[in-house]
Amino acid sequence: MARTERDLLLGLVIACFCSSFVTAECNGCNMTDCCIHLLNKTESDFKPRVNHSVTAVNEGDDVKLECTHNISESNLTYTWFKDNVKTGDSGKTYFMENVLSSKNGKYKCCVKTWCGDCESEPFDLKVANNSIVILVVCGVSAVALILIMGVAMKIKLKKDQAQHKERMRQRAQDTQNAGPIPLPRGY
Repeated sequence: MARTERDLLLGLVIACFCSSFVTAECNGCNMTDCCIHLLNKTESDFKPRVNHSVTAVNEGDDVKLECTHNISESNLTYTWFKDNVKTGDSGKTYFMENVLSSKNGKYKCCVKTWCGDCESEPFDLKVANNSIVILVVCGVSAVALILIMGVAMKIKLKKDQAQHKERMRQRAQDTQNAGPIPLPRGY
């Protein structure tokens, strides 16, 4: 029991000593030397990576980025960055629904521990922009609609013109069949 308390006390002293070297920024991997020697690991052992759920991303897809690492501590803090600007997400997983091309960028995660912090290499997310296809489809549809309306109007005008000619012919024939118009009396 005394050994466990001594180990716990030693761990707390080391944690306090090491935490005094932790910076607020997350640049590269800045694990303190005492932690590296204590845990018998190198900085590359702590280096996190960004794993992703999809390889080819199109607009409207869902994307899940996960920060994986070999750090065996349970009290970890995660920070996500897009183009070196914090995204506001702080979980091990960064999930984006219905992504648009505006989500293009370099994403990385930072894992903070009592020993220091390490950031992943940037993951370059490229979202395929489908807006040109949509514009082409809309443009072709608009042209087709205008052509159909133009043909329909031309057919209607020809039909109306034929009906007008038929009415004029009918009037002329009715006038011929009626005979002379009687003159009113009293003139």
